[in-house]
Amino acid sequence: MNDRSKNRAIEKTIELLELTGLQDQSGSIIYSGNSTLKKGDFYFLGTNPGGNRLDYPDTILNQVKLSKEKNEYTDGNWGNSQHQETIKAMFRDLDINLKDTFSTNTSFIRSPREQEYQPRYPINEENIKAESKAIKQLKKDSEETFWPIQEYFLSIVRPKFIIANGHIARGLFWKKIKKTTFSDNKVNIEDKFEYPEKIRGKKSCHFFEGDLRTSNLFIEDLKVVSLPHLSFMDYSFHKSGIEWVKEKIYSAK
Repeated sequence: MNDRSKNRAIEKTIELLELTGLQDQSGSIIYSGNSTLKKGDFYFLGTNPGGNRLDYPDTILNQVKLSKEKNEYTDGNWGNSQHQETIKAMFRDLDINLKDTFSTNTSFIRSPREQEYQPRYPINEENIKAESKAIKQLKKDSEETFWPIQEYFLSIVRPKFIIANGHIARGLFWKKIKKTTFSDNKVNIEDKFEYPEKIRGKKSCHFFEGDLRTSNLFIEDLKVVSLPHLSFMDYSFHKSGIEWVKEKIYSAK
């Protein structure tokens, strides 16, 4: 993407962001540097931005305007180096260039943890069931509020693979591709890797594929590999899952 096209892409991102009315919220959009917003095989998707130390007032709009080529994985100061180092180690093991891979999140509003994500609209208690108000708001923002921006990015990158960091990123594409709520019993056993360790419940990696078709976008045979959120435990815990993901990626190429 040349400079003129890159500038147009950033201008379009700002235009879509301002339509949400949330541009002054704390957060960020592009985690990987503006030049990664180009055609590429891989698209790395997390949940939402976490803590970060910045040299400008923390708004989503400022991040889009000012971060430019800053790559959060190599240049960011999250206050949680373990998470960063695990992501960098995963990309090294996958033999994928992290600095050249477009990366964003399902939602662009910052929160230290998923459960601290702030609801902005009334949610009836009887509709919460097993999920908190925070998670319901996060999923709504991922699937609806910020989806037009995600869709725009996908139209540029047109990836072959989504690498999903966590269950919300995985579930977003399960719903968009499969048109239903993600459930393990809808995944073939050979497309699931379950970690032998049971730390705070079962953790698993998944693989699925299908056509991503919306009113504005069509990507044929998009493949999704997902891992438990990489902030969970250190790299040694995730290594076996990452090896499984690597096998899935390279056997599907």
